[in-house]
Amino acid sequence: MIRHPLGFAAALAAAFALRAGFAQDEPPKVNAGTDSAVELRAPRQDDGFSFVVFGDRTGGKPEGVRILEQGVETANRLDPDFVMTVGDMVQGYTGPEVWLKQAAQYRAVMSRLVAPWYPVVGNHDVYGGKANPEGNAALYKENFGPLYYSFDHRWAHVVCLFSDEALSFADPAKDQNLSAEQIDWLKKDLAATKAEQVLVFLHHPRWLYEGCNWPDVHRLLAADGRVRAVFCGHLHTYRDDGVRDGIHYFVLGMTGAEPPAKALETASFQHIAHVKVRRDRLTMALLPVGTVMGSDAVLGAEVDAMNDLVRGEWLDVEGTPAIAFGAGRESGFQVVVRNATDRAIPYEASIEAEDGWTLVPRQASGIVAAGGVARIPVAARAPAFEQKRPSIEVKATITYPLASGLGQPIRATASVPVKLVGVARSKSSVQKSVVLDGESFVRVALTRAETTFKQFTLECWAKSKGSPRTMTVVSKTEWSSFGIQWNDGSRDRTAPTGFVHLPRMPGTKKPGYVTLDAKNRIAPDDWVHLALVHDGARARLFVDGKVADDQDAAGAVTTNDFPLYVGADPGADGRPVNPFTGEVDEVRLSRTARYSAAFTPSKTFERDDATVLLLHFDVDEHGVFLDDSGNENHGWPVGAPKLDETRR
Repeated sequence: MIRHPLGFAAALAAAFALRAGFAQDEPPKVNAGTDSAVELRAPRQDDGFSFVVFGDRTGGKPEGVRILEQGVETANRLDPDFVMTVGDMVQGYTGPEVWLKQAAQYRAVMSRLVAPWYPVVGNHDVYGGKANPEGNAALYKENFGPLYYSFDHRWAHVVCLFSDEALSFADPAKDQNLSAEQIDWLKKDLAATKAEQVLVFLHHPRWLYEGCNWPDVHRLLAADGRVRAVFCGHLHTYRDDGVRDGIHYFVLGMTGAEPPAKALETASFQHIAHVKVRRDRLTMALLPVGTVMGSDAVLGAEVDAMNDLVRGEWLDVEGTPAIAFGAGRESGFQVVVRNATDRAIPYEASIEAEDGWTLVPRQASGIVAAGGVARIPVAARAPAFEQKRPSIEVKATITYPLASGLGQPIRATASVPVKLVGVARSKSSVQKSVVLDGESFVRVALTRAETTFKQFTLECWAKSKGSPRTMTVVSKTEWSSFGIQWNDGSRDRTAPTGFVHLPRMPGTKKPGYVTLDAKNRIAPDDWVHLALVHDGARARLFVDGKVADDQDAAGAVTTNDFPLYVGADPGADGRPVNPFTGEVDEVRLSRTARYSAAFTPSKTFERDDATVLLLHFDVDEHGVFLDDSGNENHGWPVGAPKLDETRR
């Protein structure tokens, strides 16, 4: 095996212990030289050993190698019997030449370890990507070792499994299964060892994946009776998932990898784990750079709760302030902080606006009880409208208290929709459309309340200029809501695609998008009518009045407070992404399912009681694309969208 040197001056603040075991005989009393009211006993004469576990090195930036080096230095100071990894040692997803350079770099760093180290294979280590679909498993075996194997140490037995036999985790129910061959090997391996304890390592935390065969593997491990713990990686987030049938499940975080998007600082940190094994218990300490934390610092249930909070849905705005041509219009709204967790959470909020607005209050703070709601009324006095979109924004921070005593700050921003009132729409004798150049968009502030639908229809006319990338025609999606994209030749998808987000996907308990794809591509510069319809039971995509796709979509559509964009999709910060190049006309959103079968699309839409938004794009009034629905959901230009005569 690979052996190695080193030294690293790190401050280890404290270690925690997680213990499971059996009572032992009481050790003897100390040989006391004086009398004392305190009875001291000698330490127990426990036999034991220790090892270190490294988290993922990749994916991440090249600079992560320095963190790996610090991990090696820290491990050497701990003087373990051996070192384990949990996979993703190289960036991978590439051909042999680059892979070999990455493997050599990793091995060069790990060669500084004093203790022997044992690799576990991860997806980055064997996946080859599009350019190398056969993968790098053969290279892995030549440079790191077997794909799965085991060894004995003292009274313990270490098993390293291969979680990526299918070279994919796109569909965990299909891809993330231990093969019959590997399960048979595992059965024989456990039967052959006479060890008192078993420790298992693999890359993917399969117990978190629905539909795979980990329950079968768990039953096999539990039936053996000697398995004490299972260690995994992959998530770049540490979590202690507790004990099941005597087996403690852990997910290691990162040792050089990049943290996930919207990372939780208390769970996504660079660390190694130090494990002390005795015959009657197992003790593990996490050693982040410069600190030490206990393995129960962040519980799996707390990670789940915080990940729910990271989406920002706890911050909301109710009510819509108004602005008009005359200064001094008074209105109001409420900032709402919702706490769906099982513990009280402190919050701080600030309300920011451009010059001229009077807002009372501008700052607020407090504590929201578990399961409670805090409402902060805000009085607003508007300046005179000056032909630009008024901006009011709420920035808030809550601090989620962990059972370990740590606090996780979680931030969110909510844009306050402002209605422009008292503006009449002029009719045009020339039919026009809005021209979008990939840097220009139209933004409509549609609130959560205005887009809470049991049914809806989103429709428009569109003409693409053609692009090798995904473009968005009209959308309000951001892990919620609905939208229409134009996938012009990318990802093997056909031109128009509709998305409807449900809180529970059909046949599952998880949220997700129902995706509707047209069967035929549409040539650039051809006008086409697109309609996305959801009737509460099914979702349909219509292209030029014909059903292009029809999917089961039972349930209410999830909603959000992101803006609706014409010519883009709102990103996580509400700004436009995936821009559209072409022309769009006659955008209408309705709170009803207007179409269920083939129909002849109207060239110009009319409003009725079900109309939420109707943009004709025939005139530009005061720098605004006026809404003809009667709801004053006007479209605000972002960039420089232009109107041009339509030839449809």
